[in-house]
Amino acid sequence: MKFRYLGTAASEGWPALFCNCEYCLKAKKLGGKNLRTRSQAIVNDDMLIDFPGDTFAHMLATGMDFSKVRWCLVTHSHCDHFVPIDICFHAEGCYAHNMTEKQLTVIGNEAVKTHFDRDNPSYGEDNGATAMEVIPLYQPRQYGKYTVTALRANHMPSEEAHIYIISDGEKTMLYLHDTGLLFDEVWDYLIKSNTKADFVSYDCTFVALPSGGGHMGLDSCTVTRDRFLKEGIIDNHTINCINHFSHNGMLVHDELVPVAEKLGFLTAYDGMEIEF
Repeated sequence: MKFRYLGTAASEGWPALFCNCEYCLKAKKLGGKNLRTRSQAIVNDDMLIDFPGDTFAHMLATGMDFSKVRWCLVTHSHCDHFVPIDICFHAEGCYAHNMTEKQLTVIGNEAVKTHFDRDNPSYGEDNGATAMEVIPLYQPRQYGKYTVTALRANHMPSEEAHIYIISDGEKTMLYLHDTGLLFDEVWDYLIKSNTKADFVSYDCTFVALPSGGGHMGLDSCTVTRDRFLKEGIIDNHTINCINHFSHNGMLVHDELVPVAEKLGFLTAYDGMEIEF
């Protein structure tokens, strides 16, 4: 399975749009991997995870053919993860020609569906090839070769945010964005379903700060990783990578890499590719 981080920042981006804090100024000065767009990822070349406002920028940065995407998993309706208005351009006619795949299915919770229905205008084009499916919690669903299971994220009280298990029949990954420490019901499901992960992407929004609320930092990521090992969900061959960073966490990429490495984590950056 191939996995690519397209964007690796929290909602404000890094450097944040209107911010002159020490860490945003440092990121601007250093450039390169220290610059982060809003969170998005892709599995192989046909399953997107989230659809933020930076999706167009990610297409420009990577040169990828986004018309190959058949499914888009959405974690929750926050605007740094889901801006559905651009999905209207998935339409043969004025907006798109010679598309590789004609059908795009957006998959998420009820709040995501509400936003999709409200903010995905047709502009007179036939985008009936774009569909929205609500995925229930803890019930594996098949999308082509992928088995996807939505788990309850510890992120926001106002909606049922999701984290995901994604498997292609040979390899399995856990995508833990956005979430704080996992709920007991999630641990119960992972253990009872005998989930074995080859790759885990961890929410590390707080970075070096003490974590809390609906996100994790290095402290919570380490606690979660250690329990994964204890429960046999991962092993010493599993790739553990931190992602989704806020400038409030203070460490720019170049500073974070050695800190995370000592704790046993890779540090994501925009464009990073992982194969497992």
